[in-house]
Amino acid sequence: ALRGAGALMLPSLLGTVLPHTPRLAGRASLTAFIPTVLQASLFAHCAFSTPVRAFSGSSLTGLNRRKKYQGSYGELTMQQQQTSIKIACLQLSVGADKPANIRNANDKIAEAARNGAELIVLPECMNSPYGVKYFPEYAENVVEGESETAIMLSKAARDNKVFLIGGSFPERAPDGKLYNSCYSFNQDGDMVALHKKVHLFDIDIPGQITFKESDALAPGDTPTIFDLSEHGGPPVRIGIGICYDIRFPELCWIYRNLGCNLLVFPGAFNLVTGAAHWELLARSRAMDTQAYVAFCSPSRDMSADYNAWGHTMVTDPWGQIVGELEEKPDILYADLDLTQVVTRRLNMPYHLQKRKDIYQLTSKFLDDAKPPQK
Repeated sequence: ALRGAGALMLPSLLGTVLPHTPRLAGRASLTAFIPTVLQASLFAHCAFSTPVRAFSGSSLTGLNRRKKYQGSYGELTMQQQQTSIKIACLQLSVGADKPANIRNANDKIAEAARNGAELIVLPECMNSPYGVKYFPEYAENVVEGESETAIMLSKAARDNKVFLIGGSFPERAPDGKLYNSCYSFNQDGDMVALHKKVHLFDIDIPGQITFKESDALAPGDTPTIFDLSEHGGPPVRIGIGICYDIRFPELCWIYRNLGCNLLVFPGAFNLVTGAAHWELLARSRAMDTQAYVAFCSPSRDMSADYNAWGHTMVTDPWGQIVGELEEKPDILYADLDLTQVVTRRLNMPYHLQKRKDIYQLTSKFLDDAKPPQK
């Protein structure tokens, strides 16, 4: 698997992915940028320089105009060059015609780029209808270079000079397993991160909806981080999940501990769970982590087997809604003020106030990121 970040190692396979496609190999600098200190500073690894040594490759080299602030929780060094980013979440119309879905996504990426978006996010199942029976039919073999969707995403990122989180689409692995996969690309079109949906959507609400992704899909097994500053971008460190992943705050807390200031979830909630929980979860995860959250849905099609909720949304570190769409195809633009992450974490430093004598978050990924013992 190809994964950006955190304490994750990028395998040598990365250089051979999609051999027939230009600019899809990732950068070697993604391997093993592991934090040396997690708990020592409120700001450790939150996309701003700190008094402690940050992730190698994440020190914002080239952005050398800095301003320092001294507070009760240590020194904060902020880059003056860029403290905001414009993102676009594409609420795409997705139907049964895969080539049409891919063309539409390509066109909307270009439109968002023309309107100034620096980071573009696509929805879950951006090239196929959402449904267990559709996953095998629409699945693509990315590793073998047989993915027209991944090729389009790479070219679109490169041609439009944008960072791109490509929503998700069904992927067939070399061993035959199917995954709900999200690939991310830098401005050169390099494939730099892969998230495989960790929590599969298996639910049964009698009289309303029954769905079991595990009938067709296998789950992923790692968190995934895409750090834009690793690729010449602004200090934005993104934790990625897919749809049902957002219901598990522990995953988001891992991202918070590993320094993310933006969480991105391509998702396709339905009319039952969307009406009840879509906004609640977007705002809750933002408040939990004091980070921005982008929750990107396909548009609603009442003629489809599965009816997506729509209502693509961005929430801020205070848990407030920055922007929201309705159910129709549209693009949500949002300007994210990255200093708000720092402000909110200063105002209410509850990340430092956790009672580790009573409860703790444990994860092998956090264990791998701990500083070496003297």
